[in-house]
Amino acid sequence: MTQTAAQTIQPPNTRATSPDIIEMIQQVNSSVLKRHVQTIQDIGPHKTGSEALERVAAYIYNELTSIQLPVEYWEWSTTKLSGKNIVATLQGEGTADGIVIVCAHYDSIEISPGADDDASGVAIVLQLAEIMSKYVFNSTITFILFSGEEQGKFGSSAYAKAAKTNGDNIVGVLALDKVGYANTADEGSKVVHHSNSESDWMVDISSEMAQTYQQYIGLEVLRWSQDPASDHVSFVEQGFHGTDFVRYAINPFYHTSEDTLEHMNITYLTKVCNLTLATISTIAGLNPFLTNDDLHIVIHGTFLSRPAQLYILIENKGYEQDTANVSISIRLKHILRDLYVVTKKEHYEVLCNWSVTKEIKERWEFFVDGHTFTRGLCILEVVVQGINDDVYLYQRKVTYGCIIHYINVRLLPRW
Repeated sequence: MTQTAAQTIQPPNTRATSPDIIEMIQQVNSSVLKRHVQTIQDIGPHKTGSEALERVAAYIYNELTSIQLPVEYWEWSTTKLSGKNIVATLQGEGTADGIVIVCAHYDSIEISPGADDDASGVAIVLQLAEIMSKYVFNSTITFILFSGEEQGKFGSSAYAKAAKTNGDNIVGVLALDKVGYANTADEGSKVVHHSNSESDWMVDISSEMAQTYQQYIGLEVLRWSQDPASDHVSFVEQGFHGTDFVRYAINPFYHTSEDTLEHMNITYLTKVCNLTLATISTIAGLNPFLTNDDLHIVIHGTFLSRPAQLYILIENKGYEQDTANVSISIRLKHILRDLYVVTKKEHYEVLCNWSVTKEIKERWEFFVDGHTFTRGLCILEVVVQGINDDVYLYQRKVTYGCIIHYINVRLLPRW
């Protein structure tokens, strides 16, 4: 599943279906997912630091080794606790060094066998590793099972900090946490995708995958704000993009001794597995030549002068490697009234809310030189969001000012 940065990508919601993704989805086996959950559950409660967790770790390690991926125990420790993560790597074959992480935690709380929380996520990661290991992707895909999540995300926190220190080019992280419970048809038709604004492009992709492969997935993706309790947040705290999938339903057996396979919905778990497979495959199929550090927003403006001037420059510092496919939103709003500043162009009013889609080579410039601005305290926001093969790019800059006079100006965008 390789793509190049120069190829034409279908716009959102009209992406052509990939025979490889359909082929991979058709290999998802509900019985295998069930077996993974059953095996982990039967070991019993497996708190970090327990002998039971060592048995779960050995099972996961052996499963990953059997599909001939490079696997390692990644050890971590704090002043109070120590443990190990299990890391398997599917090396990418693109020209960039991007890494996509799909992960779950394999520990449970002290009293729970942890079927939904989080043998469900572990089962999906193991199934994805087995299937995706047969294919080629641009980015490296790292399959990680973390310990120490229930005590405070210790395993993922240590790993994310090390990744930051090492300068790892992590494109995105998708965690699977509690993805196996649904008690009604409505609950079984939805999945929650948590993210912050910087990582929202991952929700765009999962939503698009749910629509494109609806007959194979059968889920609606709900876009919810960030969940602070799952392992992906450890990466967000280090400046990486991170999101998670979580069941839509409220599980009454959560963190109890009755969190067992008996109360899970394997059909729902399979749907989430299909969606995860399509999402990770699409992200890893991108070729991330650029990072957010390559995008730079410069804002200059003199609201108190005559005429008023507003200048925005967006630079692509990595232009020698790749162009930046982005959508650009420029919004000038009154702070107190929360309304767009109004300008006059010839004989009609225009809201100061401009949007454009561009493929930026080295730079893109935008001038507002000679409008009639409505006066007042204002905020100027510039948001650059990647699209197509650069969907992971995101930059935002905000500045504040005061418009005292009505100033006669004209709009002049420069390309």
